[in-house]
Formats: sequence, C-alpha cells, structure tokens
Amino acid sequence: MYCFQQHRQSRPQVPWLLRGLLLGLFAWAWVACSSSGTKEADASVATADSTATDSTAVDSAMGDSAAAKERDAVPVEIAAAERGDISSYLVFSSTVETEAAVEIHPEVSGQVEAVFVEEGDQVAAGDILVTLANDQARLEDRESDVNLRHLEGSFERTEEMYKRKLISEQSYEDKLYELEQARLRRERATLALTQTEIRAPFSGVLTSRQVQVGARVAPGAKLFDLIKLDDMIARVHVPGRYMRIVKTGQIAEVESDFIEDMLFAGYVKRISPIVDPKSGTFKVTVGLRDRWEYLRPGIFVNVRVVIDTHQNTILIPKEAVVYDGSDRYVFVVADSTAQRIQLDVGYENGLVVEARSKIGDNAAVIIVGQNGLKDQARVRVISATAVPTAANTTPAPPADQG
Repeated sequence: MYCFQQHRQSRPQVPWLLRGLLLGLFAWAWVACSSSGTKEADASVATADSTATDSTAVDSAMGDSAAAKERDAVPVEIAAAERGDISSYLVFSSTVETEAAVEIHPEVSGQVEAVFVEEGDQVAAGDILVTLANDQARLEDRESDVNLRHLEGSFERTEEMYKRKLISEQSYEDKLYELEQARLRRERATLALTQTEIRAPFSGVLTSRQVQVGARVAPGAKLFDLIKLDDMIARVHVPGRYMRIVKTGQIAEVESDFIEDMLFAGYVKRISPIVDPKSGTFKVTVGLRDRWEYLRPGIFVNVRVVIDTHQNTILIPKEAVVYDGSDRYVFVVADSTAQRIQLDVGYENGLVVEARSKIGDNAAVIIVGQNGLKDQARVRVISATAVPTAANTTPAPPADQG
C-alpha cells in the first residue's frame, strides 16, 4: 500500500521538469533575438544620422560660401540710362529788367484829394490813381463853356449880317477871332479839369508810391513808378566771336538762385549790330515769358542761349561719372558685376551727361558707391533711381563772356 502510493506520486514530476526546461530555452532564445534586432536598429539609425549630418554640413558650407560672397559684394545704387534731348548753350549772368518803366508825375499843381492804389498793385491803362482838388478847375471849365456858347450865338448873327454886306470884313474877322479864342479857352479849361485825375498810362505794376493824401504837388513831382508786366527782359553781352552763331528768335532759358528748381523760357529778342571795341562784346536782349508770375525786375539770373541740340541721345546722371586724371569713366552693372567703361562725353549740364560711349538704352549705371570701385568687382544693388527728367531740356558746354 505504501509502495503503491509512493509510485503514483513520483510519476507526474518528469513532464513538469521538461516543460520548465523548454520554457527556459524559449525565453533565452527570445531574449537573444530581441537583443540582436535592437543592435541592428541602432546601427541603422546611427548610419542615417551620420548621412544626414554629412549632408547638412555640405549644405551649410555652401550657404556660408554664398553668404560670404554676398557680404563681400559692394552695395551700390543705380540709375537706368535713358534717351532724350540735350543742348549746347552760352551761359551769362544778368539781371531781370523791364522794357517799359516810367515815373508818373502830375501835369497840374494841386492838393491831393484821394489816392486809390498802393505800391505793388496791378493797374490797367486808364485807371485813376490819384485825384487832386478840382474846385477851381471846375469853375474855370464852366466859365469857359458859358463864354463859348455866348460867342457862338453872337457869331451866328454876325455871319448873317456879313452875308448881307451889313458889316465890314474886318468886323467879321474880329468876331471870328474872338470865337476861336473862346474855343481854345474852353479846351484848355477842360484839359486842366481832366488833369486833376492822374491815370495809368499803360497796364502794369506800381513798384513805388511817393504821394500822400493832403500833400500839395506840382508838375515834375514823382507820384509813382510803373512797370509793364509782359515786357521783362535780360540783357547779356556776348563775345564777338559768337556774332555769326546767335540769331534772333533762338531759344533761351533762364534760372535764378532766388527761385530754386524752376526754369523759365525765353528767346533772343534783339541783337545789337555793333561790337563794343572796349569789351569786344555785342549786346543781346533776351525776352522772358514769365509774365510776372515768379520773376521780378532786379533779380539776378543765369541766361543760357541755346546754340545747338542733340536729339534722342543717351543721357546718364552726372553723379555717375568717375574722374581719373583727364579721363572720365562710368560703372555699369551686368550680372552683379561692375564693368568700368571710359566715357566719351558730348554735351552736358548740371544734371546729366551725353554718353557717346558704348552704353546701351536702360543700362544700369552706378550713381552711388562707384568711387574706389574696381573693374569686374562684385556689387549688390540696394536702390534704383530714375534719370532726372529736367535734364532733357537744358545742357551746357562752356562759354565765357570774355
């Protein structure tokens, strides 16, 4: 009994031991495989990270190189060359004058009764400026009128009697003489009354007033200065060698430091036919077309008489020009590179220069940053400017007055 029970209890222990052994082997194999996969994955990730790092390093190196080149490029401002007209002219200094300038005086003596205008006023021809006391003049005018009418009635009877041969020819001529004298006295009285009103002789501007209400004036006393509006001129003295070049009607241009950024049109109005032997110059009168908007008599002006014009030519800003001794150059931008071009200068003025060199339309000319720049240097454009439009109208070759 005892042996039987012992035998039954020891039989099942063999399968359980086998199961434990198999489970242990399986766990060991699973752990080994898992460890191997992890190492391969880590190796793969490390390889990918290394490749990415190398690529980033290359890109960074290329970016740093481009940035370095950008930093090394010289910053400049440019303007596009444009086509336009430019002229050659003679330049002179002068002052603005007026063709018609008069002093206004009274024709009769009298006390000033009223003044209707002030200095600086514009007046029309015939406007009353001043009136004088005219009581005496009115009385004389009425007296002369009454006397004239009486003599005219008396002469009608005298003429009828003379036709009938009732009076002598001498008596008739005496009466006719008296009548003519009365008519003259009447005209003189009327004129004296009219002259108590001082009027503007022409349209213009009063530049000074020297009369006061209540003052007594006499013939010859100046009351006003009057100038004409539409006849302003500038007189210049041109060297005699230009006598065959300057012609009546030629275009002229006028500018003044007193009125900035404005150019006034003019024309050659008159040319003196003689040369002054002392100065070797001849007088040219330039007419101005301002009509009292901006210019005033006495203003200092620069007068330019245009003698030739180049049309539809290449113009570049004057500030683009670089001087190297007697030579002049400009820098033109092409593919971020500055190309130095020697300038063949035509006409020029204070704003632009005519470029007769090989500079094309709309060429990008450097106007700021070109000083000290080398040929084929790399540049970086930071701003673009248009060529000044006013430059297309007035240029300048040298012409002195001597």
